[in-house]
Amino acid sequence: MEEQQYPKVSLVTLNYNGLRFLKELFDSLRKCTYPNFEVIMVDNCSADESVAFVRENYPEVKLLENPDNYMYARGNNEGLKIADGDYICLLNNDVDVDPGFIEPVVAAFEADKKIGAIQPKILGQQKRDHLEYAGACGGFIDWLGYPFLRGRVFFTIEKDDGQYDNPQDIFWASGACFFIRREILDDVGTIDEDFMLHQEEIDLCWRMHLAGWNIRCIPESRIWHHVGGTLDQDSPRKTYWNFRNNLFLLAKNLSGPNLLLRLPLRLPLDLLAMAVELLKGHFANAGAIIRAYAWLITHPLLILRKRRLAQARRRVSDRIALRRMYPGSIVFEYFLLKKQRFSELLYHKKLL
Repeated sequence: MEEQQYPKVSLVTLNYNGLRFLKELFDSLRKCTYPNFEVIMVDNCSADESVAFVRENYPEVKLLENPDNYMYARGNNEGLKIADGDYICLLNNDVDVDPGFIEPVVAAFEADKKIGAIQPKILGQQKRDHLEYAGACGGFIDWLGYPFLRGRVFFTIEKDDGQYDNPQDIFWASGACFFIRREILDDVGTIDEDFMLHQEEIDLCWRMHLAGWNIRCIPESRIWHHVGGTLDQDSPRKTYWNFRNNLFLLAKNLSGPNLLLRLPLRLPLDLLAMAVELLKGHFANAGAIIRAYAWLITHPLLILRKRRLAQARRRVSDRIALRRMYPGSIVFEYFLLKKQRFSELLYHKKLL
């Protein structure tokens, strides 16, 4: 089959001072067996030698140099503008990939035109036989909006024994490796740049659900991700963005009745999380949660505008859009019932 007969795939990786990761990434991409793909590195004004290193050692990589650090959301959007593939993959710079990771994804897209986004199985670089914190085998959120993964619930990361090797419709695909159908960008829009970083991929997937698209994990496709490569898991900065953006996510995408019901129920749990951080002596993390709520309170016009945009593109009710939302409470099950694996969750079969 001629190369032109294979749908073109654009692999877009965002880089900011990530020189230490780039050799492993681009060496693994050179071994890819799919016959029709391009590689684009979007550099967010790195101060290290990233651009010079890639220009000298990987001339096949297209380079886009942003004049400033645009963070994750805008940086990737700039890359989307120059990607011309039928399918586009947003790929973290701190990964290495299986040589055949593209083929199963393209086959799934081609077989089901209702699939809007796909993620592979994401394993850890440090423990290559374990699923990875930020992606594992696909993402879900619970009834109150707390994210978790098929293979990672809060702090419990499962060893990969093939227990989640079945292709599975999911609620959200990880931004560490996020394949998207090009037409999605015209249908639901690009990454919301007001998220800056963290959970922007959940927002994009939620908007896809509202428009009637499906999201899937294809575990036959595999990559390995450096856990905490770009931001430490215990960082107060990460705590702030996770809480801030999770609340933003709910305010944008839930229907009016569901928002009025669920958002007030989040407050006691988030206050409890703040109290736990204080008891641990993690005062910066507790302060980050307060700042997240302060942002929500002080930006009502922005949130309302973004909510109107998201709801204007809605084509299905929450009953359809939230089919992959977990009907229970992950917080209650994990911390009180000690259900620490995806397969132990009380209602996990409802997601299958």
